[in-house]
Amino acid sequence: MKINLQLWSVKDDTAADFFGTLEKVAKMGYTGVEFAGFGGIAAEDMKKKLDELGLEGISAHVGYDLLTNQLDETIAYLKTVGASFIICPGAEVNSVENARKIAAEFNRIGKICKENGLRFGYHNHDFEFKMDNGQYPLEVLFENVDPEYVIQQPDVFWVQYAGLDAVEYVRKNKSRCPIIHLKQIRGKDNVDAQDGTIDFAEIKKICSDAVFVYEQEEYPTGTPLECAAHSAEHLTAL
Repeated sequence: MKINLQLWSVKDDTAADFFGTLEKVAKMGYTGVEFAGFGGIAAEDMKKKLDELGLEGISAHVGYDLLTNQLDETIAYLKTVGASFIICPGAEVNSVENARKIAAEFNRIGKICKENGLRFGYHNHDFEFKMDNGQYPLEVLFENVDPEYVIQQPDVFWVQYAGLDAVEYVRKNKSRCPIIHLKQIRGKDNVDAQDGTIDFAEIKKICSDAVFVYEQEEYPTGTPLECAAHSAEHLTAL
């Protein structure tokens, strides 16, 4: 299984030594990365390092403020490193009213991204699944975006955390989910990929053509890099 690492998982390491961390990630067996910031590194230098390591800079999480205020610069960076996706990691999709307003802005952003060869998407947490007027704000968002311009990057940890069945959610919505965040859960805790209850192999079977990004924010078995390595061994064997 080809798997990319969301670099937020090892954010302290990238802050200390970005390129050194990329070298370690490549040795673990990850085939690419999803950025959570660029460490002040020029796009050309980032691309050169990725190529040297055989990594793909598949995607980036880009905050809502940057998307609305510095979209052109961000697109230029991602085009240089060869990314395919640009993902909003969260917005105030916490009510039906807000979901509709944000959908209009996402359509605008997504159209520009598509014109530049990138697919734009939204990454959920759990709050978008809190009912408002009998509806999930997340579903209102996707009812009001143009699927040509806006896709979903479901974070299966947060789907399960919110009380839904993550596997069935992905099965139901796979047509809008070309890129998926694999993040593991046990109870309400984030654990290594092999130690939780979400069936990643089944998700891989359901969405065989999707791009998979692994993320971890809690580290029960070691340092962030050690947990990333443990999880890579499990994921690449799926």
